[in-house]
Amino acid sequence: METTSKKMSLLEKLSYGSGNMGICLATTIISTFMMYFYTDVIQLQLIQVGTIMMVGGVVDAISDVAMGVIVDNTKSRWGKCRPYIIFCAIPMAVVCFFLFHIPEAANQVKYIYAMVTYVLYTLAYTAVLIPQNVLLTAVTDDPKDRLQVNMFGTLGTNFGQLAVASLALTLVNAIGKGDEYLGYGVTSMIFAGIGAILILIDGLNTRERLNAGAAQKATATDMLKAMKNGPWVICTLTSLFTIAVVVIKATTTVYFATNVLENVGIASTLLSISNLIGIPLTLVIPFIATKIGKRNLVWTGAIFSIAGSLGTLLCKDSIVFVIIFTVVASIGLAFINGIIYVMCAESIDYGEWKTGIRIQGFLMAFIGFTIKIANSLVSLLITTILNIGGYDGSKDVQTASACTAIEFCYIGLPVILMVAVVIINVFYHLDKQYPEIRAALDAKRNNA
Repeated sequence: METTSKKMSLLEKLSYGSGNMGICLATTIISTFMMYFYTDVIQLQLIQVGTIMMVGGVVDAISDVAMGVIVDNTKSRWGKCRPYIIFCAIPMAVVCFFLFHIPEAANQVKYIYAMVTYVLYTLAYTAVLIPQNVLLTAVTDDPKDRLQVNMFGTLGTNFGQLAVASLALTLVNAIGKGDEYLGYGVTSMIFAGIGAILILIDGLNTRERLNAGAAQKATATDMLKAMKNGPWVICTLTSLFTIAVVVIKATTTVYFATNVLENVGIASTLLSISNLIGIPLTLVIPFIATKIGKRNLVWTGAIFSIAGSLGTLLCKDSIVFVIIFTVVASIGLAFINGIIYVMCAESIDYGEWKTGIRIQGFLMAFIGFTIKIANSLVSLLITTILNIGGYDGSKDVQTASACTAIEFCYIGLPVILMVAVVIINVFYHLDKQYPEIRAALDAKRNNA
């Protein structure tokens, strides 16, 4: 096992952010444009696309839990997380390439090929993402360092998503010159390749300080016991609802811009706003969280998100106001996304303090499991609503009912989910208790 200093270096924090950015470069083009690629470029049927997303989401969710258990039971000189970050980065990039290279064939053949490659993508993505998420709980338990490394991680996420949101459609048009299939194929290869390099930088430069190389195996009883953790349950649900909103917005922005706003060019702007807003906010979130508390920051974020969505609904006839209210909603999501994984890490510390068991891989992976199940259901829900509304990807002009369906997906669903975030966080009280928990864990580790 590697020996490391207790404090994290700047290089290590930057490298962790590099990993988040690399993952986002490789995957955001998929979460944002995959559904559009399936429905409008290779013209699969909506029900087929919904099934692909549903099956892929279920496989993804199950593999999350399996990967969490694998991480918990890993013993290596690199720690529990880093071996997977290092050795799975390139395979994930290769699978991303094949997602956008579906051969010209009969509809059923394309459907099967798309299903297989999407499932393989979810497995490869899980093999990198879960160790990266767990890594935040393993690199340090120092509150200041944890806030800072989370800040760099969130910055990496925002820069990665921003690069895709602002450049992807431009690259697709420039490379494809009217051929969207070619454009998406080459663009995905560019982002996935750069992403793999950034992920490798992360794996090679970070160090695990908590439980690195530990021989203790996580039993099923330990896992069940570890899940009896109120703060962790609240963090899990908050993550689930927030990421679902991000996925809904990313998936339906192109549809909303094209058919409701009747301005396809505004799609890149709307997709970029959340990350442009997120970058400066990420720098001040540690300060704000220290002043008002993490739970209150989540509440503030949810309220901003609701206000921004409702404002967009009321002012959709004005592009200027749509942009303004998108900024408001993006501020809200940035607040929540900028602090929730610190809250997750602290909830795992709480579980260790309460039960004496630290099952960080499984608990972080189970959060991913619930998110993936929810997102697969959300993707199926979106395609179902669009189908009921009569959306037809082969038509240039959609019916009024199809536009209403798009509007409900883009605005209505996020409002419902953010109201749920406000309600469940009424019961989160770890902010006041955490200093006591940290002192007790420090004493325990110093005596070990």
